[in-house]
Amino acid sequence: MLNEFRQDLVSGEWVLFATGRGKRSDSKIRQVIYQSKDDCPFEESRLGDMEIVWAYPNRENWEVIIVKNKYASVKAGSCGGDFNFGPFKIHPAVGDHEVVIYKDHDNGFDKFTREQITQVIKVYKKRYSELLEASECAKYIQIFHNHGLESGATVYHSHSQIITTPILPPDVFHSISGSFQYYKSHNRRVYDVILEWEQKEQKRIIYENDKFIAFCPFVSKYPYEVRIFSKEGHAHFEQMPDDQDPLFADVMYVALQKIRLVLGKPSFNFFIHTAPVENKFVKTEFGVNMHEFYHWHMEIIPHLKIDAGFEIGTGVGVNIADPDETAEHLREVKIEPANK
Repeated sequence: MLNEFRQDLVSGEWVLFATGRGKRSDSKIRQVIYQSKDDCPFEESRLGDMEIVWAYPNRENWEVIIVKNKYASVKAGSCGGDFNFGPFKIHPAVGDHEVVIYKDHDNGFDKFTREQITQVIKVYKKRYSELLEASECAKYIQIFHNHGLESGATVYHSHSQIITTPILPPDVFHSISGSFQYYKSHNRRVYDVILEWEQKEQKRIIYENDKFIAFCPFVSKYPYEVRIFSKEGHAHFEQMPDDQDPLFADVMYVALQKIRLVLGKPSFNFFIHTAPVENKFVKTEFGVNMHEFYHWHMEIIPHLKIDAGFEIGTGVGVNIADPDETAEHLREVKIEPANK
């Protein structure tokens, strides 16, 4: 039984590991919402009500289509800037909020093939680059996917989302600044240290290929959390070479299949944690771009617990599972060979 606090090397956040609490009922949460095609807002017959951005490979025979979110969290408009309201700072919620819709109504992302995921990655990169080029306001572009009720998904039909924001999200700021602070203190890039240590330990790695590695972090915030890193450390997801797309898809496919088989089709989120938009982040006092010390990656978060009073009141996450053990469970489960 594991009972200890662990501190994240990058953010400085603490996580309490209390694996004895894993026997509580909240670790068994399973909820699935189903919407028929007749009730689905993302079926072909209803796309005419939406503003279509573009479709892959084309509008007539699309497999992936991107539309403007009808209920957007941010809205188009002039950039403006911060202003004060009493003691508080406010920034207009200007940006783009788009939905990436996948063709098959009943095919969740955890059932996608490697080839399908490869195409999705190409779509992500293309649209990220287009928004990067077109937006004068965006400081950050977030790509994420919600699967299942506990993840926040309100529509059954599989879809991802892309949001640009005119502010730098706190988690991103802490990651970027934490990476730089670690370099100042140790003269090494923190993610190089983490990856080298994980490869040396060989306890928490669940899968890897020539270019990418998936593991359960030593300081996992959530049970069965998985992170996927490129072995070639760089800060910006959209700059990943095209020939690496299938290799990233391979590791992503394996991780999602293992999570599905071990946990019994849980709700999950995944998101791409990348550096802020190039040239829109403050330089350090040394005239160095802090992006240089960051390392983009994907995080996959299954939903197996509910945050309660301690987590909400302290900001300290409680993980009810030992990442060494969760990695072993995921590593040992067998899926189809890579050549299929």
